[in-house]
Amino acid sequence: MLIFEEYFQDNRHKWSTKDSDDCYLAIDSNYYTFEHKRAVNNCWLAWQSLEYFYDKSEFHVHVVLEHVMSNVNHGFGFVWGLSDAYDRFEFVISKNGYYRIAKVENGKLNAFVDWKACAEIRYSTGLNVLEMRRSGESIDFYINSTIVETLSADSLTQVFDRKFGFIVYNKQKIRVHSLTIAIANAENKNYKSNKSEPRATEASFLEHEPPADDTLDKVLEELRSLVGLDYAKQQLLFLSNFLKVQTERKSRGLIVAETSLHLVLSGPPGTGKTTLARLIGRLYKQLGYLDRGHVVETDRAGIVGGYLGQTALRVDDAVKQAIDGVLFIDEAYALAPKDGVSYDFGHEALQTLLKRMEDRRDRLAVIVAGYTEEMNYFMASNPGLKSRFSRIFDFDHYTPNELVSIFNKFCQDNGYTLSFSARVELQKIFADAYSNRNKQFGNGRFVRIIFERTIEQQANRIVNRIGSLDDSELASIALEDLKQTDFSS
Repeated sequence: MLIFEEYFQDNRHKWSTKDSDDCYLAIDSNYYTFEHKRAVNNCWLAWQSLEYFYDKSEFHVHVVLEHVMSNVNHGFGFVWGLSDAYDRFEFVISKNGYYRIAKVENGKLNAFVDWKACAEIRYSTGLNVLEMRRSGESIDFYINSTIVETLSADSLTQVFDRKFGFIVYNKQKIRVHSLTIAIANAENKNYKSNKSEPRATEASFLEHEPPADDTLDKVLEELRSLVGLDYAKQQLLFLSNFLKVQTERKSRGLIVAETSLHLVLSGPPGTGKTTLARLIGRLYKQLGYLDRGHVVETDRAGIVGGYLGQTALRVDDAVKQAIDGVLFIDEAYALAPKDGVSYDFGHEALQTLLKRMEDRRDRLAVIVAGYTEEMNYFMASNPGLKSRFSRIFDFDHYTPNELVSIFNKFCQDNGYTLSFSARVELQKIFADAYSNRNKQFGNGRFVRIIFERTIEQQANRIVNRIGSLDDSELASIALEDLKQTDFSS
């Protein structure tokens, strides 16, 4: 849960502002400009007193910095746990691609990690994301979503005070775009936020829970009963057989092949990818690979923030909600748009997601889905994707006969019957739609639209005679219901 966030839209947190021969500090155009003008070997700091979070077993600090101007290769970054300029901890980088993690006590610097080269530091744009993330007894440090160090939490949380801020060494100018700090929800039940500060709430996602009386046989039976999807169903059955054998080998103390639960579902819209993802979650649970088997559903809009720094926190929210189950990301290719800007927030989402997939691979399955062509581009956009997603399930358009079968299923589920003449007309409608389909053809969604409009037309036909009709007439869909229905939009 977020306990502090700052995007510098104003100066409600009262950051230091100053313009002198020594320094320039100002809130300007949604960032904090910070220039240290002196050429002597020292630093300038700005800080805030925040809620004490260093004792939490999980916390996440996320800072976005932009290097604007410098003729030197000194450090800039963030500081934590400081009481004053002489007692602090710091995580700093330099424009020539180095970083340092250090403690300063009584003005004396002791480096946990002395200046060390890092290929992840960006030179061209000057924009870099620095993170400090505690999990239990260790703290991970990230530069642009790539972990660079893991250090003991004990040595880094024995702080001097609760102040947190930014640091610039001599003759440099930076912009701070955002600062966000989050802690684990379970440890934060009694936290009282600053009501005067409007903050983004923790992201919330659609969650689908498996049935309470679920069994492996029920999952497989539902899988086999799905209309069409022959190739995708075969692929999933093969995966099921493989996982069952690995489970048996493990129970006998034999060597078990390393298995990735992450999947790609590739194909047209409306072909049952979400339905299959929910069955996969249930399957993984019944085979003992996931404890809950629930499915958390999202897309780009759910995990990509509107500000620098929000995205990683939203991805973390999604991952935490999906632990012991499946995180399903529909239209995942939108995270790597072909015409995206050089620093699209989707890139941050992908980098964060890839790291969490590795960290939580024993408790999380990530399933990404989308159109075939776009998903091919998506998979090629980041080398880490191919190594995480080893299986691709391919979907194809439903045939006209399969579309009719789906319509019949809607009728059965909703207590309607289809006359013979209506069925013949329906076959013609679907054959024509199929022959003129494009990549946006809705498949099952198209069938649902036709069904809903047809029963509306049926209601208009019978409403004036409703009292004199028997049950079969109330339930019957006739040829005229299809003939008089507009399916053009």
